[in-house]
Amino acid sequence: MSRICWHLFSCSFVLAFIYPLRADDSGAAKEIVEKAIRAVGPQEKIAKLKALTIKFKGKIQQMGMEIPFAGEVIGQGADQNKVSIDIDVNGQKIAINTILNRDKGWTKIGDMLMDMSEEQLKEAQEGAQESWIASLVPLKDKAYTLSSLGEVKVNDRPALGIRVASKGHRDVNLYFDKDSSLLLKTEMRVKDEMSGQEVNQESFYSDYKEVNGLKEAMKFVIKKDGKPFLEAEVEEIRREEKLDDSVFAKP
Repeated sequence: MSRICWHLFSCSFVLAFIYPLRADDSGAAKEIVEKAIRAVGPQEKIAKLKALTIKFKGKIQQMGMEIPFAGEVIGQGADQNKVSIDIDVNGQKIAINTILNRDKGWTKIGDMLMDMSEEQLKEAQEGAQESWIASLVPLKDKAYTLSSLGEVKVNDRPALGIRVASKGHRDVNLYFDKDSSLLLKTEMRVKDEMSGQEVNQESFYSDYKEVNGLKEAMKFVIKKDGKPFLEAEVEEIRREEKLDDSVFAKP
């Protein structure tokens, strides 16, 4: 779900924050992942449903303004994303669409369509990779190296953290509730689209509900360098086995 914020202002959603690793990091991290998968639902079902559609609404804090928005995000695997949102800036409604289709990407604002720059495409690919990792689907794949970050507090809740590393991508940190094993937070370094500076981004997940046999987070909050950036509520969420590639075609 973290992909939503990344797409809102042209794709900058990626993760990594430095913490000392523990000596027992690999084994402990794998155990945390096993518990997290069981907390969400049947492992076979999670692994099978690789496509995700989310409808949501919320607000963005940007340039001293509180900007309402509503929209839909569609993701499949680690390299396909499509986000369509409508924002309201001082009464002016603006439609924003961003699409990542493997090694190509586009941004459409109103009627203006632009190819992503090389830098934007890289950020989009990293953002999609982070979201794929946060879905838990690929974490048992040998392409991902897991390390324990130990115990921390997330919104006053005891949480267990892991770092996920994969070749050619930035590291991703995930934090799971110590009691329920549900995902509480992801953390990453991102390039802020407005300032062009690298910032620390945290995404917090809450209000889990069972949807079609799986536990899904229905609320999330995103902060950049500790400052509020986005908060949203999920109105509908749907997982599927596969979507046609035409969903991610150039608009």
